[in-house]
Amino acid sequence: MSVIHILPEAVANQIAAGEVVERPGSIVKELLENSIDAGAGRIEVAVEAGGKRLIRITDDGCGMTHDDALLAFERHATSKIRSAEDLFAIASLGFRGEALPSIAAVSRLLLETRHASESAGTRLEIAGGRLRDVKEIAWPSGTRIEVRDIFFNTPARRKFLKSESTELGHIATLLTHYALAHPEKSFRLASLSNEILNVSPVAGSRERIYQVMGGKLLEQLVEVAPRERAMIPATQWAEEEDVAAVAPATPMVPMVKVHGFVSRPEVQKLNRNSIYFFVNRRLVRDRLILHAITEATRNILPPTVFPVALVFLELPASEVDVNVHPSKTEVRFRHSGFIHDFVRDSIRQALVASRPVAAFPAGRRASIPMEDEIEAAEKLSEDGPGGRDLGARASRRQHRQAKSGRDARTPRPSRLSADPSASRAPNGAPATRSFGNSPAQSRRPLAKDCSARPAKHFADRVAGRIIRCAAPILPSDGADRAGLRRAAWIKPGGGRRRR
Repeated sequence: MSVIHILPEAVANQIAAGEVVERPGSIVKELLENSIDAGAGRIEVAVEAGGKRLIRITDDGCGMTHDDALLAFERHATSKIRSAEDLFAIASLGFRGEALPSIAAVSRLLLETRHASESAGTRLEIAGGRLRDVKEIAWPSGTRIEVRDIFFNTPARRKFLKSESTELGHIATLLTHYALAHPEKSFRLASLSNEILNVSPVAGSRERIYQVMGGKLLEQLVEVAPRERAMIPATQWAEEEDVAAVAPATPMVPMVKVHGFVSRPEVQKLNRNSIYFFVNRRLVRDRLILHAITEATRNILPPTVFPVALVFLELPASEVDVNVHPSKTEVRFRHSGFIHDFVRDSIRQALVASRPVAAFPAGRRASIPMEDEIEAAEKLSEDGPGGRDLGARASRRQHRQAKSGRDARTPRPSRLSADPSASRAPNGAPATRSFGNSPAQSRRPLAKDCSARPAKHFADRVAGRIIRCAAPILPSDGADRAGLRRAAWIKPGGGRRRR
């Protein structure tokens, strides 16, 4: 008895549907891409219960004829490619021909469409992959698809769906992404009676960002100007100024163009959800481009935060492979290193160019006469390194002189006279001065004959400060260091004693 056998068609369809249909957002993505490939200018999406109960998509595209409508639900039936060579240059968003049969296998589907070449439209009803009804109807040019009761025949898949708000959030995010990628189209998303998104066609990406994200965020974005670079086959990269010289010699050199927007350094996000990357208007998630954006903001943003970025990359279809993931959300570049460096350099150049430059006017240096400078230097040398502000010292000196009744302009006599006769008593003994209130300590000899030495500055370090005295004071027999400080009218802390 053979162990290996062929699965029934219904089981095979449900297995294939599991690769394409993961949640209601997956159905919206596939049908939305079909509408864009059909050349629709206005796309309306209506959902109920987060897409679990109903998903309705209406567009004004080219529509389908009666025969094409019946053939579209066959496995691997598509109008996008015809041969294996076409897989290496896919220009459309969809190409496998698996979306419609996979969706019809796990839901109740209703299709209404009409091609411009026919006078009547076509209506199809399919439930669980089986055709229920086909008839002609009056219908304008375009297509409308209703998907009800997703996973009604696979309860095990249905119980893994998230809450209605979560599924609706995925659908809204997806529609926002495609609205940013196609500013020339109109998009509308409604849930029951609530309108979530409604944008009209605009001229460019800047206006679409204003519609979707608001003017406040737009003011915080820096535009990455369109840059174009030629991909040299021999891994020789050419800058913009080299394109004109390279193109005539090699007319088949592929050109890569990048443009977009990136936030200023003060705008910081805690995750990568605000980074949007499009390859030929296709929303993708690519680690290579994420790394390029991170490298572009290195040393500009902290390593734990991320910017807001919208990067649009346009290159020939033969230079990128989109057939590497079942949901077509990942791509592979033929020259990945070139793409990485090109995106990184473009974003970094835009950020550096927008960086504000501080302009400080050249200040005028006050012209100080040489005589004033010399006089200020002499005053500083008289005060010593530990002296305080000249103005404050002069003010205090004038205040003390006015208090003692002496003219402020009269020079103050020296504390220790240099006259030899002033240093001695009438009987020839060394002069004494009173210190303290105790009779035993009231008389202490001053320094010995100061006239034996010339008058000069004597430096003494007190509490880390240098004090310069008017005459040398040498400790005599019995005079301690504290008495020397008092004799020189110096506080232990380094300041002068008040009179």
